[in-house]
Amino acid sequence: MNIDLRGVRYEVCVRGEGKPVLFIHGFTGSAKWVDSMPILPIRLVSPSLLQHGESEHPSVNRSTMSQQVKDMSRLLDLDDRPWTVIGYSLGGRIGLTLAACDKRVEHVIGVSTTPGLRSSRERAARRRQDEELARFIETEGLPAFVERWENLPLWRQTEEMKRSLREDRLAQHPEALANSLRAIGTGHMPSLWGRLRQLPRTDLIVGAEDLKFQTIARHMQTERSDIAIHEISNAGHAPHIENASEFGTIIKKLILGGI
Repeated sequence: MNIDLRGVRYEVCVRGEGKPVLFIHGFTGSAKWVDSMPILPIRLVSPSLLQHGESEHPSVNRSTMSQQVKDMSRLLDLDDRPWTVIGYSLGGRIGLTLAACDKRVEHVIGVSTTPGLRSSRERAARRRQDEELARFIETEGLPAFVERWENLPLWRQTEEMKRSLREDRLAQHPEALANSLRAIGTGHMPSLWGRLRQLPRTDLIVGAEDLKFQTIARHMQTERSDIAIHEISNAGHAPHIENASEFGTIIKKLILGGI
């Protein structure tokens, strides 16, 4: 379905009954990422972020972290009970930011994600990298970008997994993906490192072979000891795809209890 959020059209998947859970996909994903999730007795809400899927592709200024977090806050109006938010990568950054500022979020689960970069120097360097990638998308085209993206060393995916993801990625709009990098890339995200204690209950899920995000998760736990880390075996940066069975078991326990 389409839902208007603060004057902008979002594609949103809403299904099921039970505890409300907001699922937020990663870069190059869409609302359909929940198709890889276990079937649970929950009220599932999954939007396509701006510049993704069939959601609107507004200006860069309307697609920033602060703007999309405000939009996600409006989605929480769909249910007056406390929410769990699950976000993957880019979606995890949005989910953590939302959880830090909206008290209706009682539990946030970040998958292969980060609270941002600590220093302005790091953020400036990342913005330059993201601008280079945005220009690559615009000049070389979507197929060339997808080939470059799927061959990054952070994935642990079979050829079958790659083929499935490639179809979804090639359905995106190249100009929209470029503008997503300019609007909400990690270098454009205000750091949450000084705000981790503002978060509600927090769980982090990382692939056992995703060393970069394992390190980030441990640093977060050092700053706030009650953050729980769950490693998915035989998985890299996309554990919900690379080891869907183990990922689903952990998600089920985290949402419905028992862990």
